[in-house]
Amino acid sequence: MDSKKTFAKIVKGTKDYFKKAGCKKAVFGLSGGIDSAVTAYVLEKALGPENVFALFMPYEVNDSRQDLRDALKVAAQTQIGFCVFPIKKICDEFDETVWMPNRLAKANLRARARMMVLYSFANSQNALVVGTSNRTELLLGYFTKQGDGACDIMPLASLYKGEIMKLAGWLGVPKEIIRKKPTAGLWRGQTDEGEIGVKYEVIDEILRGYFDRKENIKALEKKFGKTAVSKVLSRAEKNAHKGKLPFAVEA
Repeated sequence: MDSKKTFAKIVKGTKDYFKKAGCKKAVFGLSGGIDSAVTAYVLEKALGPENVFALFMPYEVNDSRQDLRDALKVAAQTQIGFCVFPIKKICDEFDETVWMPNRLAKANLRARARMMVLYSFANSQNALVVGTSNRTELLLGYFTKQGDGACDIMPLASLYKGEIMKLAGWLGVPKEIIRKKPTAGLWRGQTDEGEIGVKYEVIDEILRGYFDRKENIKALEKKFGKTAVSKVLSRAEKNAHKGKLPFAVEA
């Protein structure tokens, strides 16, 4: 991947989309992770820092101090707007429900609460909500439906996780962000690779082989082992519905 050409293409595509939509402003969630960091650089270049606003949305103010420091570094480098908006009050309302949400429900609620906040900002400021998901996450269905998967545009949707890391290095994203273990921040100690059970470099190659090069499963199993291939492709198959519109029943 040629980082310079890739970045220029993504910036142009993003700029063109906003122009066609008749909108100049963007808002997105800046988590302190690598995907949102790269998104910040794309938006700053495409729209100008005065038109980009980032929200850091921890569960509580005292959560994720390192993530906050990293998010602030990116906001400072790109000179975009930034504020902190904790989501504890929104989420804690659901602790009083009669159905007693389990851990998965609480985790997804956090992602949906964050998107609700972003759309409140967007509607108030005539902005578009920008998603930060990459191709690896989209193929795996590794996002919350109507949560971080709900947005108006995804600048990084065509790039695998490894390509995001390469692009981040070329852009000068702080090294501590690039080295950080990817996490969706769904619960304390949660990491993407720990939850999926496979390293991202292997996940990328399995997905690239299966979806892009159309390799058969047996060939992939010889390269990466049955367990890894099964974990990745079974997750992709199970979550395929997330990338589709709701099923419409015909009358």
